[in-house]
Amino acid sequence: MRVLLLALVGLIGLAALAQADTVVWRGPTKPLTLGLSQDDVAHIEFPEPIVNVSLENPDYVDALVVEGYNNRAFRMRSLLPKMATRMFLTGASGNTYIAILTTDIPYRSYMQIVNGLEIDNLARKASSGFTPMDLVRSMALDQDVPGITRETYVVPNWFRGSSMSFDLAEVWQNPKLTGLVVHVRNESGTPQEVNLPAITIPQTNEWGELRHASMENLRLNPAGAPNDKGILFLVFER
Repeated sequence: MRVLLLALVGLIGLAALAQADTVVWRGPTKPLTLGLSQDDVAHIEFPEPIVNVSLENPDYVDALVVEGYNNRAFRMRSLLPKMATRMFLTGASGNTYIAILTTDIPYRSYMQIVNGLEIDNLARKASSGFTPMDLVRSMALDQDVPGITRETYVVPNWFRGSSMSFDLAEVWQNPKLTGLVVHVRNESGTPQEVNLPAITIPQTNEWGELRHASMENLRLNPAGAPNDKGILFLVFER
């Protein structure tokens, strides 16, 4: 059957559908993979009106435009028990959406496409108001922050001092702040206290100035005993 760019009349019960599963669009080079079924219809909403549609294999999928959604929503069903094909859609903004329609992944009855590029931009703006203390709190809680990139940097013995080893574990960044998660180990047979003002911390010019250093337990037990390790949080500001 063919793709019909017509209003679907008599749509019943759409309001009773469960909350949509979100599928994030990350740009024209990142295809969307949408699971369809031969036994049921999927409702798929795009973040903007769609002005042009091209289906690679029209005999594989039945697709209709849903009335009342300003050309943003489609109902789709697979015409074969097993298939995969591509659909090319152009939005009113000029964005290109490439959707891989397939029965090879689980079918979902209600899918909502969101523009991940816009979400990322809003998240970056939101995170720009973060203070160094806000970032320390998020790192201590191991809590992701919108607009903050988080990368694992396993650098054993990143620096040493006073019979203690400092291992770099993670780097958190936005355009303004850089946060570091550092694992501290006491290598001495006696208790040691981490003297934050006295330690010399390696840094790069891109991090800016050290604004905050925090550690929950500054006194570490002898090596091999419980609580002979701790976590140091550092925040630099550009």
